[in-house]
Amino acid sequence: MTVWAGVDIGNATTEVVLCGGDTGLDVLASARTPTRGGKGSLRAVHGAAQLARRLADAHGLVIDRAAFAPTPPVHSTVERVLLQSRRTGRLAIVTRAAATTAGDGAGVGTPVPVEQLAVAGPDRPVVACATRQCGYRDVAGLVNAAVEAGTNVVAVLTENDEAVLVSNRLRAPVPVVDDVDVPRVLSTTLVAVEVRQGPTPLQRLTDPFWLTDTFTLDGDERVDARVVADLLYDSACAVVCLNDSAAVDAASSPSGVPAPEESDRTHVVDLTEVAAQANSRRGSVVVDNLVLATMGGDADTPADADALAEALGVPVTRVDSEAAAARVGALTTPGVTPDVVVVDVGGGTVDVVADGARVVLPGAGQLLTTATATALEISRSAAEYAKRAEAVTAVTAQLVEDEHGRRRFLDRPIDGRCTGWLLTTAPSGLLPFTSRLSGAEWRSWRHAAKRLVIGTNVMRGIAQVAPGAAGVLLVGGGASDDELVRAVSEQLGHDVTVGRGNVCGQLSHRFAVAYGLVSLAVDR
Repeated sequence: MTVWAGVDIGNATTEVVLCGGDTGLDVLASARTPTRGGKGSLRAVHGAAQLARRLADAHGLVIDRAAFAPTPPVHSTVERVLLQSRRTGRLAIVTRAAATTAGDGAGVGTPVPVEQLAVAGPDRPVVACATRQCGYRDVAGLVNAAVEAGTNVVAVLTENDEAVLVSNRLRAPVPVVDDVDVPRVLSTTLVAVEVRQGPTPLQRLTDPFWLTDTFTLDGDERVDARVVADLLYDSACAVVCLNDSAAVDAASSPSGVPAPEESDRTHVVDLTEVAAQANSRRGSVVVDNLVLATMGGDADTPADADALAEALGVPVTRVDSEAAAARVGALTTPGVTPDVVVVDVGGGTVDVVADGARVVLPGAGQLLTTATATALEISRSAAEYAKRAEAVTAVTAQLVEDEHGRRRFLDRPIDGRCTGWLLTTAPSGLLPFTSRLSGAEWRSWRHAAKRLVIGTNVMRGIAQVAPGAAGVLLVGGGASDDELVRAVSEQLGHDVTVGRGNVCGQLSHRFAVAYGLVSLAVDR
C-alpha cells in the first residue's frame, strides 16, 4: 500500500492528512499544528515534515509519497482609522456616562469652582465644579454653605468617583455627576447637566428644541443641537457645554480622516454601521471608527516541492493550484453538489473558489478581532477569545448566566470584582472582557460584526466568481466559528444554501486543501 501525505501549509496552521488503501484516497490519519516561520518559508516546510513524520510514526505508517502546493503567503494588514467626528459646533458633550450619578433632574448654569461659590451671588444659576483635590466632605460642605447664603446651585460636577457620597450630604437635591473633566467644563461659558434614575431616559438633553432654546443657538446651529441630542440617546446622564471658541477650533483642526474607499485589495468595515445593525445603545460601543484589511502582493518565492522532498526523504508531487485542491477536498463533503461555491475563511483572507474561477479578498478573522478590540476598547488578545462564541455574565462570584438566560454555578468562584462583567472562555479559564454590555447586547453586536466582516466579504467574492450561486460551503480555520454559518447565511439571503465542510465525511472543515492535494496527485 502506498501511503500519501497531503501537506497544506497555511498562514496560521499547517494540516497533514495521510491517505492509502486501494484507491490511495482512504484517510489513514490527520493532524495539524501552528505554522512556523510563515507560509512559504523553509522553516514552515521543515515544521510540516516533522508533523508528517510524527503522525506516521504514531499510526505505524511509512510515508511513500507526498503532495504539496508551494504557495506564497498573502500578506494582509489590518488597521483602525478614526473618522471625522460629527460636527457639534459650539456645543460639546463632556460626558455621556459616569461611574456613579445621583439626583434626578436637569440644571443649566454657569460653571463655577466649588471654592468660589460663596462669591457667585444669587443673581444667576451656577453649576458647582470640584477638581480632584476636593474630597466629598469639602464639596458637600461648600455647596450647602453657598445654598444657605442664597446661591442658586443647580448641579454639582466632580472629578472624583464620589457622586453618591456628595449627594448624600447635600441639603438640596440637585443632579450630581462624577468622573467629569472639570478643567474643561470651567473653560466654557454655560453648562447643562441632566441625570435620570431608573428606567427613565434623558428628557432635556435629548430634545434638540430644548438645547436650541437653552443655549440660545441661532438658525444655522439647530443641526448641531440635533446631532448632540442623537448622540445622547440611551444615556443615563450627560453634561453638555457651550464654548464660543469651539466652532473656530473645529474648523481649523478637523479630527479624523476621510473614509478610505473599498476595493478588491481592501475591505472596510464601519463600526457605526455595526452598532446600527445591532441596535447598540449610544456610548456602549465605540463608533466613528473604521477597521480595514489591506492585501499586499504575493511576490515572495515560496519554498518549492523539492524542499519538502528533501525534508521528508520521499518524492513529492507538485500541485500548481492550492485553490483547486481546496475545492476538490471540500466537494467530498456528503450532501454537496458540484456547483457549490467553496469559501476558505482564514485569518487574513477569504478565498472564494467556484468551478474555474477564484478570488482572494482581505478581511477575515484578524479583521474581526480588530473590530472587536476597537469597539469594546479592549486588548486584541482578549478580543481574539471574545469574538469566537457566546459569553456568560457573572451574576455573583460563583453564579453565571449565559446568553439564553440559563444560570449555572461555577466549580470555582471568580474574582468578586468581575461581578457584572461578561466572561469568555480562554485557555486559562473564564476571562472578563467588558462590563459595558449585557449578554443580549453583546450577542447582537457580535453577530452584526460577523455579518459585516465575513458575510459581506463572502458576498463580494461570490458576486465576482459565481453570481448565481445557490450553495456555499465554508472550510478553513475560520469555519470553526459556530456562528459563522449563520452570519454568512443571513448576509447572502434565503435563496443561498450555506453549510460547513466535512472532508470525506470525517475530517471536518480544516483538511480540504490537504486531502485535495492527495486526490489531485493520485489522479495524475
